[in-house]
Amino acid sequence: MNKLIIAEDIMQEHEVKGYFEILRESVIRSRLTMTVVFFKLASSPQGTDIERNQVNHQISAFLTSKIRKTDLLFQLADGVHWGIFFLQSSEVEVKAFLKRIFAILKQEREYQQIALKASITEIRNNSVNFETLLDKNKQKLANDEQPIWSIEQVTDYRVQPMEQVKVSIIEQNAIFRKVLETTFTHLDIPHFTLDVATYEDGYSFLQSETYKTGHMHLVIMNDILPRKNGLEILHILREMPNEKKFIIYMMSERNSEGATLNAYEGGVDEFIVKPFNLRLLEAKIRRTFARFWL
Repeated sequence: MNKLIIAEDIMQEHEVKGYFEILRESVIRSRLTMTVVFFKLASSPQGTDIERNQVNHQISAFLTSKIRKTDLLFQLADGVHWGIFFLQSSEVEVKAFLKRIFAILKQEREYQQIALKASITEIRNNSVNFETLLDKNKQKLANDEQPIWSIEQVTDYRVQPMEQVKVSIIEQNAIFRKVLETTFTHLDIPHFTLDVATYEDGYSFLQSETYKTGHMHLVIMNDILPRKNGLEILHILREMPNEKKFIIYMMSERNSEGATLNAYEGGVDEFIVKPFNLRLLEAKIRRTFARFWL
């Protein structure tokens, strides 16, 4: 039985699991994509243990020379599989990388003993664990009939998760408050679900303490309100340590340069003069959330 040959100069399977769990969760927080590639020698290298060891280290050295500093190369415990975590990279980008390195390996005489096959997994959610990721990719590469230099795919984890957004509507006029509530309850924004709540004044909004949750929070409010006006609410929210989670739209009947400047200098994201077109407001909201998902 051939002795397993492990390269000691790259990370090993048991060392990588913790890194993967951190990277997987950062995919959700940052809304960026991580793609994982696994390689396997298409056929076992012939010769003595020393010769097979040389091929093994040659593969590790070659892959190390081709990845970026932000990518993570590792070898599995069985000694015949390698993996790379590509951070902030899509499946399309990684396929292009594989085609480049496969072309080099096929053309360069020094690599004539190396023939690889690969599998790709694009990860956009956190429903995968490390062991399952390994099993699914090793199964893809276990088929002896899989052609040399071919690229298989695991597509189970491509779906991006829905992110919940708190929506607070602070409006004194009961009729218009209901109109806004209905509008946002039925507003469809890809990748986001909206949890809508309404308040008749700034004081009731603060008493609810919904603004203290960790969710992204869209606040749509009048500048003039009874019991804590909009500018006071704006100041409170922008003084919070996690103030960047707030998207603040301020409505006003004052169509003046001074009112607009005060609002933007205070930290609003949009200043809207009443009366306004609801479809235009919806378009602004969709554009705002589309930027968050880029």
